Amino acid sequence: MDFNQVRYFLAVADTLNFTRAAEQCHVSQPALTQAIKRLESELGGELIHRDGRYTELTGLGKTLQVHFQQIDRTRQLVRTAAKAITSGEAAELNIGLMCTIGPVAFSELFNQFQVQHPMVSLVLHDVTPDAIVDLLLSGAIDGAFCSRRGAPHHLLDYINLFEEPIVVAFPQDHPFAALDAVPLQAVAEQRYVDRLHCEFRGDFLRLCADCNLDLEVAFRSQREDWIQSLIRDGMGVSVIPRYSLLRPSLNFRPVIDPPLSRKIEFVTVRQTDIPPGLEQLIDQLNSHNWAEATS
Repeated sequence: MDFNQVRYFLAVADTLNFTRAAEQCHVSQPALTQAIKRLESELGGELIHRDGRYTELTGLGKTLQVHFQQIDRTRQLVRTAAKAITSGEAAELNIGLMCTIGPVAFSELFNQFQVQHPMVSLVLHDVTPDAIVDLLLSGAIDGAFCSRRGAPHHLLDYINLFEEPIVVAFPQDHPFAALDAVPLQAVAEQRYVDRLHCEFRGDFLRLCADCNLDLEVAFRSQREDWIQSLIRDGMGVSVIPRYSLLRPSLNFRPVIDPPLSRKIEFVTVRQTDIPPGLEQLIDQLNSHNWAEATS
């Protein structure tokens, strides 16, 4: 049995017509017919029954069709892999994810990218905001999803992805659940869980100070999972990016007076020749429907 025999059989199974199957496979009909006969002889049974112009799969043909489809998919993957390796398309990308960025808005993007570019492996690294520039310039990572504070770095390129609202997170039975949005003044009146790795933490604390608001900080942590667990258990509330919320037991509302948000970007080192895998990821980012992903 060879790949061509499998391909010819699948074409006949799809069209139920030897002439169209031969045209689809770019071979003569006699050559296709003889190949399938050799396959039937090797397997010891008839795969396709012909009665005049009527063609149908036999029971054996129907049973083996799924297996042949898997063989053909493997054939295509082998060819794709060989082409990618010999052309230099196979790649491993080391991508930084700023530790405060949650996966909610990115899962579908990564799934689509893997389906379209199976030879590019993404390795996701948890990185802190202040380490991103050094990691990129040293080559330790190829790109990073981040929320930039301050001016852009002159050696880096930035792609704006979407704007993420900042919300206040609280337990399900909290009084904030009765509100459509929560004023910053009301947030300051609650016990507060301080997110130490938050890139806008300094700006938020300065905003509170400018508004003459004193936060009653009950806990401080670098761990986002601990922070959300503490909130769930009623230990306080916290201002947090909307798509970083992972625990379904948490409730949230927008913060107003003033409203808060951050911009999510993808950043890379500015370079003339972009590696193929990274270029494919950038193309995917530019074409992705971020409005749908964050709705």
